[in-house]
Amino acid sequence: MRNLQLLTSLRVSGIPQLSRVQAISVDYDTGNIYCVTGTHIHLLDPNLSSIVDSIYLADGENNYLPADGSGLVVGAEHLASQQSLCVAMATGDVILWSCILQQVDSVGSVETGLRAMQWSPDQEIVGLVTGRDTLLLMTREFEPIMETTLNQTEFGEAVFVNVGWGKKETQFHGSVGKSAAKETLKDVSTALPWDDRCPRLSWRGDGQFFVTSSVCQTSGCRQLRVWSRDGVLQSTCEQADGLEQPLAWKPSGSCIVAAQKSPNKHNVIFYEKNGLRHGEFTLPMDKDSVKVCEVLWNLDSSILMVWCEDLPPDGAKADFIPRSYIQLWTMGNHHWYLKQNLHFNTSRENTVVSVLWDLEHAYRLHIATSGGEYMQYTWSWVTNTSWGESSEDQATVAVIDGDKVLITPMKRMVVPPPMSAYELQLPCAVNQVMFAPPPFTNDMAVVLVDGRIAVYRLKSGDSHLREGTKATGAGGPGFVVCCDVLKLDHVYSIEELPKNTAVYPMSFTHFSWIMQAVCCSVVPLWRGSSCYTRLSLQDKHRHLTVESSIEMEGRVLNMATAPAGETVVIQLTDGSLLRYQSSSGSVLPWESLDGEEVRFPQPCTQILISEIGEQDVVLGLTPTHRLYVNNIEVASNCTSFAVHEKFLLLTTLTHTCRCISRNTPVHALARLSDEKAHPFDESIRRVERGSRIVTVVHSDTKLVLQMPRGNLETIHPRALVLAAVRTALDRLEYHTAFTLMRNHRINLNLIYDHNPQMFLKNVTKFLQQISKVTYINIFLTELREEDSTVTMYRADYSSQSCPGQSTRPDDQPSKVDTACDAIRAALKDLDENKYIMSILTTYVKKSSPELEEALKLIRVLKGQKQKAEGVSAEEALKYLLFLVDVNELYNVALGSYDYDLVLMVAEKSQKDPKEYLPFLANLRRLEENYQRYTIDRHLKRYKKALQHIAKCPDQFNECLSLVSEQKLYRDALQIFPRQSQQYKTIADVFGEHLMEKKKYEEAGLVFMKAESWPSALQAFEKCLNWRQALCMAAILDYSAENLHDLSLRLATALKAKQEANAAAILFEQYVGDIEEAITVLIDGQMWEEALRQMYKYKRTDFIDTTLKPSLCERHNQQVATLDGLRTEFERHRSRLNVVREKKERSQIEYMEGEGHADADLFSDASSAAGESVQSSRLTTDSQRSTVMSRSTGRSSRNRRKLERKKWSLKEGSQHEDLALLEALSNIVTLVKNLREEITPLLKMLVQFWQEDEARELQHKYEDFLKVIEKSIPEIWIQEEESDKNAVIGPEATANKIAEAMRSGRQLKCTSEEDLLVKTRPVFSTDSKWKLGILET
Repeated sequence: MRNLQLLTSLRVSGIPQLSRVQAISVDYDTGNIYCVTGTHIHLLDPNLSSIVDSIYLADGENNYLPADGSGLVVGAEHLASQQSLCVAMATGDVILWSCILQQVDSVGSVETGLRAMQWSPDQEIVGLVTGRDTLLLMTREFEPIMETTLNQTEFGEAVFVNVGWGKKETQFHGSVGKSAAKETLKDVSTALPWDDRCPRLSWRGDGQFFVTSSVCQTSGCRQLRVWSRDGVLQSTCEQADGLEQPLAWKPSGSCIVAAQKSPNKHNVIFYEKNGLRHGEFTLPMDKDSVKVCEVLWNLDSSILMVWCEDLPPDGAKADFIPRSYIQLWTMGNHHWYLKQNLHFNTSRENTVVSVLWDLEHAYRLHIATSGGEYMQYTWSWVTNTSWGESSEDQATVAVIDGDKVLITPMKRMVVPPPMSAYELQLPCAVNQVMFAPPPFTNDMAVVLVDGRIAVYRLKSGDSHLREGTKATGAGGPGFVVCCDVLKLDHVYSIEELPKNTAVYPMSFTHFSWIMQAVCCSVVPLWRGSSCYTRLSLQDKHRHLTVESSIEMEGRVLNMATAPAGETVVIQLTDGSLLRYQSSSGSVLPWESLDGEEVRFPQPCTQILISEIGEQDVVLGLTPTHRLYVNNIEVASNCTSFAVHEKFLLLTTLTHTCRCISRNTPVHALARLSDEKAHPFDESIRRVERGSRIVTVVHSDTKLVLQMPRGNLETIHPRALVLAAVRTALDRLEYHTAFTLMRNHRINLNLIYDHNPQMFLKNVTKFLQQISKVTYINIFLTELREEDSTVTMYRADYSSQSCPGQSTRPDDQPSKVDTACDAIRAALKDLDENKYIMSILTTYVKKSSPELEEALKLIRVLKGQKQKAEGVSAEEALKYLLFLVDVNELYNVALGSYDYDLVLMVAEKSQKDPKEYLPFLANLRRLEENYQRYTIDRHLKRYKKALQHIAKCPDQFNECLSLVSEQKLYRDALQIFPRQSQQYKTIADVFGEHLMEKKKYEEAGLVFMKAESWPSALQAFEKCLNWRQALCMAAILDYSAENLHDLSLRLATALKAKQEANAAAILFEQYVGDIEEAITVLIDGQMWEEALRQMYKYKRTDFIDTTLKPSLCERHNQQVATLDGLRTEFERHRSRLNVVREKKERSQIEYMEGEGHADADLFSDASSAAGESVQSSRLTTDSQRSTVMSRSTGRSSRNRRKLERKKWSLKEGSQHEDLALLEALSNIVTLVKNLREEITPLLKMLVQFWQEDEARELQHKYEDFLKVIEKSIPEIWIQEEESDKNAVIGPEATANKIAEAMRSGRQLKCTSEEDLLVKTRPVFSTDSKWKLGILET
């Protein structure tokens, strides 16, 4: 679907020395052209339009050509490795001219003369054909390799082998029929009269084979032969009658091109390496009107150049001057397109004598004429398509094919090439196509080879075929055309050209249509510069008049028109950008918003004006796949691009299609070469290898791609679809949005999630547009609680949604319930009978399905008369059974206590009537409350069953049994009155249950409600709630002896549990044992309370006998504890530093080694600094642990214990650092808690004159606290933010993971225990615990 557009053209003329040029060659290092005439070799600089060096070959010293210029040059080629030009003369001399050394060397001479010379592509071997048709191969040092006869009788080494498939008469001959078996081979005629009878050589691109074309001296016919690099004949091509002299081997394949004159047509034919024919195409020339002089392939084998000349007509004069034609052909989908035509004027000076493709630039052609003119043309590929941004634009694509233009409106149809919707027949060949600016983007203008311009107009609704228009893929002959057809308006000619205009083939280039009656173009001037011309269409006189012209300082490479049509960007060959404003007629440098002049770093062969980031920018694509937005390189692997109304679309070398929002600021455009995206990014999609964009349909989602083989594919990028859906939803066009979403499988939740408030406000309009019940049901069934704008389509709603919110907050109502309720209410208002199915769906889809309401609706429907357009109750029930399991629905019907509903559902189920009918009959005979109790118990709705059985006074025992079996004690206590006997009975049973669960205190409270005081006393005694126990004893009126025994039991138990204060109270106040009370207080380190009781009861003898010894003993214990903890703390801290250094060293070695062989030996765990060396070992251990926990059914407590087993303090263990952190954290916590014990101890030591011991203890504790305070920042290093908020873990969500992948953060999995261990412990440096009197 691509055409060739001419980028630049260069003409050098007016140099007399270049007249009668016979051959040209290009120095690709300097760009200079070697021109060989009959007497000289000239070195031409085309940029300066002058000869920079020359040598005379007809003097005494260099006498290789006759001085009269009659000498003939058979070949010339520049040898880059030797910086010389190799020239072969017909006289047999081969010379090398070095322009740098200014000398001519003769490398040899052939006595019989030379007829052809051709170097191999690598310039290692040269092939020569002598005057006696001898083939000679030589090295680049001109050492002979092989010499053989050119016209050999053998077929060659690749001769075909007969495998015994029978005779020709018995073989299948395809479409030609059996008559082909009887045909005899015709004699091949001699070479054509206009054949120059000179041999030709052409090498394959890799230099391993070459082909020759020569005229046999005996038969007189031209024959093609394929030779190896060593000069061994491989095959002889099939003889063809009328074979002409041209010959070319396709550089990138095994296709050999020649020309053949048939009786009724002129063909370009193809041969394979084995000599068999392989297709052809016909030249669009009249019979016997032209001859083919040469055929040439360009560098990448994409263009075939055919050079033709007119044949003299019958009776022509002897001085007949032929006209030269250069045609450029391309092939796609096995069809050959004629893309460009160069027609040279009929004059002796304009006759083409040499044509050469450039070996550095694949699309540059060098031409020399007999009059000494040199022309250089540079083409590039372009897709000609209409570029309107309105819905009326048909996205028309125009393909040039000779004198036809193939038209396909991609918006209406996608017709694969070589077909088209229809074709336009022009009076002569076409070289360029351009489309009109808005609002006439469907109009088209065609630039003809003779310089005229044909304008076509498109009228909406006009599909009538007129003269010059032919339907092809849109219906063909006899069918109705399925699209509007362009109509020829006028054919214009250009007049009043600017002065100094250089007129030669295709001198007018870069035609652009900028206004309805104004177009512009570029014409070259004689001085090598360019002139921008503004042309006005004059309908009255049928010509284009030059309104104005502006001379450029440099050559124009290409131009582009803004979508509005008023602005034109002009790119010069150096990458500079100029802005032409149609209103003012001025040309100024293109500037960005900040006033900086914009210049492409490299010249771009394809440019476009678009609006990105609310500013007009110039998009440019270089031949090396670099995409620029102004001077910013956006991609380095772009193969094609197009502009949609909301996106910039491009294809890449990595076979992807990218969609970039045009709302993105220019400075924020990121490099796209990495091709990265997070999992929910819809802006990238894979495409077939080599796909290129043909066009994108505006106001649509259609993107048309062309594959390398030529066929078309239409895709709908998800970004374009979502943009169209959002636009439709904003416009409340729900039917359009719903259709798009169904066709492209977009989650229908987006209809609600896009704007919930707007949807709920316009739910009636939604239902009116989506009127089909089936569509409404599909929407309802796809509803989910999650917000699709922050999960599936987060990338398209990132600026509108809150990150990380994938589900509704807890304080908001259910999204599904809200939508179902709103839709149900609207459906009932519209037509309840019509939408009964959808109403049932709203009941079923709710988070808590309201099946009972759905059944009631069906029952109401059953009692009504069925309307003509309504739904019967049978159909509604059948649909409900499709949504819900029949057994579940049966239970719901049974739970409604409506036997009619139960029977209606049971009839539609697979249940046996012998089972459910007796069951229902038994239920009908029961009392109502007991009946409902029986149903609820059958359905395992025990709470409802309890409510019904509680209303049956004579069934209390069964009620109590239900409460005990289902543990419904709390519900039962709420049902019965507090003072009733049933309440007390249930409370007593509840208390016994709690006693079995060892919840003694709760049991005591429940026994109190049941007024079961002995049981309450027993419960409080077991839980050591001595106060409540004494209260129960008072209620039971315990005797003094019983109260003493109870108090003694409680005090002894509390003493054993180390609750000294409570035990001392009981011993003092209820047991009356003062000595035991004081002893308990001293053992519990309640020094001051013990001292108080000593003085109260005058037992100060305990001070010396018990208190002071206990103080000394406790002092020694605390000192020993602090010394041991400090020693252990220092040891763990030192070891932690060693472990961290080893891990850091291992990680550095791993990163430097990039996957070292010993990587599995490195630690898997995250260090305290939040760094980790991930390996498969951790994953394997985690998986094994998970499998074990699932298979054995361990509790969460056991799983935590199993998890902690990996934290071993053994040196070299896998998680030693975590174990050390845990141990250090425990020490810090223990030391911090010692304050509550040390402060009272210090006070007592001071009080009893033990200041030295108190001072020692205070100093040791204070020093230890200072060490801990200093060490905490070193041990618990501050975590990085990425490690604090673990991406993967127990608290991770899909949105957090997607956000992390989008921002490029590393995914880490951290368990809860790891986080707790690595969390810095809370440590206060408060000094209130100290005694100032002990400070020194």
